[in-house]
Amino acid sequence: MNDSTPSEPTPEEGERTSRAENAKNLIKKHKGKFLAVGGAIATVAAAVVVAGLVGGSGTGETEDAGDTDGTEDLRDSESAADLGDADRPKRKSPVGHDVVAALVKLADGWQASEERRAAYKEATGEDLPADSTYRSEHRRGDFGDEEDPGDAVA
Repeated sequence: MNDSTPSEPTPEEGERTSRAENAKNLIKKHKGKFLAVGGAIATVAAAVVVAGLVGGSGTGETEDAGDTDGTEDLRDSESAADLGDADRPKRKSPVGHDVVAALVKLADGWQASEERRAAYKEATGEDLPADSTYRSEHRRGDFGDEEDPGDAVA
């Protein structure tokens, strides 16, 4: 006599079962192990989160006591959202680089200004597409002592 139920037909000899069917059978067979491993992973993740919360409010000393830039580790002080502009550590400027001119797609309902249309026409000789704006070539970042071409004109 066959123990299978009509809803779960067994493959006839020589027929192969699908990968989905094999996966279902594997999960059914080892359900307890899957739950145990999942529970262990969840427990470790929760422990890491708790350790991070507890470990972040220690003695007030930063891990790198040799830091001499005058900024405090934000983990050991108030959150960045609570700091005023004057109290925030200054962000270092990125290395100076040139940004190439580009067409930028605009969100629905937005349109380019006449200034941007004129700049695109001057650069390419063509009309600016209706759903785009034009970003002119420019420089960004910290070039150090090098004079910015825009400053020389002014």
